[in-house]
Amino acid sequence: MNAAGRNATVTSLMVCCGFVACWSFSEISYFLNLIGVIGENMSEWWLLVQLNSCINPFIYAAKYRDFQAGVRKMLNMNVVMPYAVGAAG
Repeated sequence: MNAAGRNATVTSLMVCCGFVACWSFSEISYFLNLIGVIGENMSEWWLLVQLNSCINPFIYAAKYRDFQAGVRKMLNMNVVMPYAVGAAG
């Protein structure tokens, strides 16, 4: 396997591990609720589940220089939108 393939494989594993880490506690808690071991209060895992939506860009930024450069370019854009001629205002 070449370096690009290894890098893609490692990145995919990192994303999958992040998914499992963020969702497993919520799902275990839900299962234990279904079988009656714990009560209804499962909201404590909400933040961890929401974190799953936020970690992927950080994983990609850690692994890919092109992604890092694109984010830097996006954040450094100082584009002034020209006033549209003929626009109602």
